[in-house]
Amino acid sequence: MKMKNYLKILSSVVLLTFLASCSNEEGKESVSGQGSIMVDLSTKLSYNSRSIDESAYLNVNNYKVSLYKGEEPVYTDKLYGDLELEQSVDFGVPYTLTAYYGEDVAAGYDKLYVKGSETFTVSQGDKKTISIVCKPANARMTVVYDGKFDEYFQDCTVSIMTSYMDEAWEMDKADAGQELYLKTGDKGVQATLTFALTDKNGDPVSVDGFETSKVVDLKPCYSYTLTIKPDETEIQGGKLGLDIIVDDGVTDEDVTVDIPGDYIPS
Repeated sequence: MKMKNYLKILSSVVLLTFLASCSNEEGKESVSGQGSIMVDLSTKLSYNSRSIDESAYLNVNNYKVSLYKGEEPVYTDKLYGDLELEQSVDFGVPYTLTAYYGEDVAAGYDKLYVKGSETFTVSQGDKKTISIVCKPANARMTVVYDGKFDEYFQDCTVSIMTSYMDEAWEMDKADAGQELYLKTGDKGVQATLTFALTDKNGDPVSVDGFETSKVVDLKPCYSYTLTIKPDETEIQGGKLGLDIIVDDGVTDEDVTVDIPGDYIPS
């Protein structure tokens, strides 16, 4: 009788151990299960450039791709053309896939930086295509001297400063039409524009009340044209009009630099 009870107890222990083992194995499977992804990369430049080789930016094989599991890098800076067609990832975990081409500098001529990013999760056994569209991730600014500027002034130097820059970037008439690219971050950045006018004799304009700076909100994927254009009507009233035109059709801004009425070049 005692032997039978002992055998029953032993059998129960073995059964419980087996069930616990199965449960643990199922738990491990649920945690370590995987899905797979394929990466589909495309580009959208948004605006044309006269000085940049757009074909290089439209060639997706030039782009570098990084994959992060949460904050942990799975791989970084792999060329898109070198990626495996199908990649295994853990299910139920947030991943972020980023792709970029160009240099992410604070400021520089012809330094277009294009980037795209997508955060995703997959279910166990899923096969998912992750589509990334890469767009300009910095702002572009050009300075144009229009109208009868030369009839009234010799030059107007524009200094541009953002929180990403160690020193201001200066543009004057010699730089007219140059494409300056400015780092904005994902949410944009404020730029302080400072203007220094010189008259036809080359002397600086230094008059009380002359408004020499303006703050402009720069956004990624925006192209800004700073048109410096004396308006003869405004000049008679003591003002030099400076128009900042966002040429992507989204926003227009007017910035006016006031010049006191007693300083009107003759």
